[in-house]
Amino acid sequence: MAIDTQAQEQLLRHRRVWEQKPILRRIYNDEFFARLLSFRKPNGLSIEVGAGPGFFKQFALDILSTDLIWCPWLDAIADAQELPFRTASVTNVFGLDMLHHLATPMTFLGEVSRVLAPGGRLILVEPWITPFSYFIFRFLHQERCDLSETPWLSNQRGAIPEKMAFDGNQAIPYLLFGPSHRSNTLSSLPELNLLALEPFCLFAYLLSGGFKPMNLLPEFLYPAVSKFERATSPLWRRIAALRVLLALEKKNQTATPNFQIPNHKSVSG
Repeated sequence: MAIDTQAQEQLLRHRRVWEQKPILRRIYNDEFFARLLSFRKPNGLSIEVGAGPGFFKQFALDILSTDLIWCPWLDAIADAQELPFRTASVTNVFGLDMLHHLATPMTFLGEVSRVLAPGGRLILVEPWITPFSYFIFRFLHQERCDLSETPWLSNQRGAIPEKMAFDGNQAIPYLLFGPSHRSNTLSSLPELNLLALEPFCLFAYLLSGGFKPMNLLPEFLYPAVSKFERATSPLWRRIAALRVLLALEKKNQTATPNFQIPNHKSVSG
């Protein structure tokens, strides 16, 4: 496999910005990593796929971090679309901004279904399409945002097309799990139940500038902005959220094969 030097350089740039922007680290810890871990099942093996710059590993030291790109701060090299784990051997699979970079995301989801033990979970934070976020992703972001693709139709078998690691389509998570095609996606994953679909993220991340050098959010103001964002989330998450938390659980053998919206979590588009 050829070394993707462009991806390695991008990861190093992200790590430099990460070290220089404490507000970015705080937002990721409070808004992204804490959400991921809130759905973690206890005990067993937990892995991160597409771990890239290794930020989640810094927050959760016991998680096995993997990526297709070799990096000295990660634990192992692994292709998320051909996971090197035994069937039913993993309790949690975590991913942060990785699903929309995959050449065949349904292949990855099928692999996750294979390696998860019954009751195990796939927990992701990904970009999410809303009227506001579409404008941001389509016109103000370096990655593509193409709603014309059909990732739920991808064949889970056959050769995986090659692509550069940072090539991606930020619309992929919405195309797979948004209201129009969620049932198509889940029907191809009969062993997985959708536990949660929670759009979030707006003011704090935008003001921080993300991984760009700019920052319009002084760290002393972050607690107030974060509190305001959480309090007002029901008002804007359907029209303006930038991210989504997705949690899927592998069914136990006795579980019903039919998809149902759990009572304890709201699954909304």
